[in-house]
This record gives sequence, structure tokens and C-alpha cells, in this order.
Amino acid sequence: MRKLVLGLALFLSAITVFGADRPATPDITPPANGDEWLKLSSTEKLFWAIGYSQGYQDALTKIDVAAGPTSPCAALANRTERQTSTLGKVSGFELVSGLEKFYSDPANTVIPIGSAVRIYLLQASGKDQTTIQELIETARLLGAETRRVQK
Repeated sequence: MRKLVLGLALFLSAITVFGADRPATPDITPPANGDEWLKLSSTEKLFWAIGYSQGYQDALTKIDVAAGPTSPCAALANRTERQTSTLGKVSGFELVSGLEKFYSDPANTVIPIGSAVRIYLLQASGKDQTTIQELIETARLLGAETRRVQK
């Protein structure tokens, strides 16, 4: 019985020691493009989408605070917010669903995630389909070039 208790105590001590070596925050790297997006779990996709939306809104409000309400930066932030006003109206689930649909086309997997989000938001706000298609084609070319350079 003593050996069992001693073994259990050593086992728990080892777990504590090895657990202390791990960082307190998880090592999370954001997806760079559709290939990486498709590898995420549903929960990771949802958390990423919510974080992206919150970060986007925070960045726009910080520009106003840091630069002042009458600065060119604030004007740019206001214009950007107006142009992508669907961001506040699109839920995390809708953003994940939109990105899933966007990246279901294999040609789109080279497109960086930030570009895909902007394209989805333009689609959700009802922007001109011809303009959106031009953006998609340009993003595909740039994404393919980035992939070639990285290899």
C-alpha cells in the first residue's frame, strides 16, 4: 500500500513539474490562408472569427483616440468603418460560414485570410459582384505569388 501511495505521489509531482514548464497562454498562430483555415477545428474557427471582429473594431476606435477626432487617420478609420459596416452586423457564426463557403473553392485557398474576410464582408453588404470578382482574382494572383516565394 505504501508503494502505491508513494508511486501516486511521485506521479502527481512529475505532472506538476512538467506542467509548470508549459507557458500559461496557448501557442496560437493565426491562419495565413485558406489551406491553414481549413485545418482548424470548428471551435478554433469560431474563436478566431470573434477575435478578428473584436480586434478590427478596437483598431478603428484606437485610431480615433491616438490620432484625435479631426486627424486624417480618424477620417480614414471612419471611412473604413462605413465601407465595412457589415462587420458589426455579421456574427462569428456567419463569418465562419462565409469563410467556409469562400474557401470551399480550391482556387481560393491561396488567398490570405484577411483578404478573404474583406471580400466576404463586401459580399455580405451587397457590393457589386464584378468588383468583388476582380478582387478575388487579384487576391488569388498575390496569394499564389506569396506561396511561390515561400517555397
